[in-house]
Amino acid sequence: MRSILKSFMIFTIMVGMLASCSKDDDNVVAVSKNADKTAIVLASFGSSYPGPEATLMNIKEEVEKANPETTVRWAFTSYIIRNILIKRGEGPFKDIDSPEVALNNLIHEGYKKIVVQSLHLIPGLEYNEVKTLVEEMNVKYKDVQITLGAPLMETDTDMQELVNVVSTLDDLKGKTVVMMGHGSHHEANDRYTRVGEFFAQVKDGHFVVGTVEAAPTVENVIAQLDALNLKDKSITLIPLMSVAGDHASNDMAGDDKDSWLTKLTAAGYKVNLVRKADVKDTPLKGLGDYDEVVAIWVKHLDAAVKALK
Repeated sequence: MRSILKSFMIFTIMVGMLASCSKDDDNVVAVSKNADKTAIVLASFGSSYPGPEATLMNIKEEVEKANPETTVRWAFTSYIIRNILIKRGEGPFKDIDSPEVALNNLIHEGYKKIVVQSLHLIPGLEYNEVKTLVEEMNVKYKDVQITLGAPLMETDTDMQELVNVVSTLDDLKGKTVVMMGHGSHHEANDRYTRVGEFFAQVKDGHFVVGTVEAAPTVENVIAQLDALNLKDKSITLIPLMSVAGDHASNDMAGDDKDSWLTKLTAAGYKVNLVRKADVKDTPLKGLGDYDEVVAIWVKHLDAAVKALK
């Protein structure tokens, strides 16, 4: 009886070892396959609003078109937004990762070449946190290469390209357009003033830039509009943001006394909003809804891919 039991135990152990080896072999194959591939992480501030979900998926589609058969993952830099979405437990971003988790997952899956593409507008606080993370991960994992794609408005060249694109969009061409950016206490907030100077040179229409949390302020915007002495006081109000989320819906287009819509209306302007469909109360458009704008991010992504050795 003991002999039979001993033989059975030896057989069980051997089967387990074979199964383990087989599983390990599968992992090695998966790792070796991924080691030759490039993965992309799209890093956005994120949004808990339903409208921006479609905007973000549009950005991903454009990225996938430019990078076919490439793994593309999402990461939101805002802990608050990630927490809201995970607790909600539904929608395309119900399991959204932080940039750190997204990178660690890809490294664990065997990817040796990873590009993080920032979907931020300026190289401000959020962008620089991602930049620091990328630098730390490159030090920690010597056999992995991680590069970072620039935000939308990093250089003067980027800003001029954005102006060229936005000023010729069908929704905006030839109109008087007010653009509300987020704003930052970071020194990179100067991009809003600088891009405003580029927009001021547009010959077909008028484009004025302000921010909700820094400078230029909505009061600065109204002063600039007044200085134009417009005969037609009809203006188009849009978010200078990747998506039209909380700030666009409330600070820009809300009904309370402090919203830009309210203040511009009180200043005598007839305010028009750009929506995803020409129906009242449908989601507002963000920059990520325009493929022409997304193409600038994609170009930055291409540069980051080429930077991989």
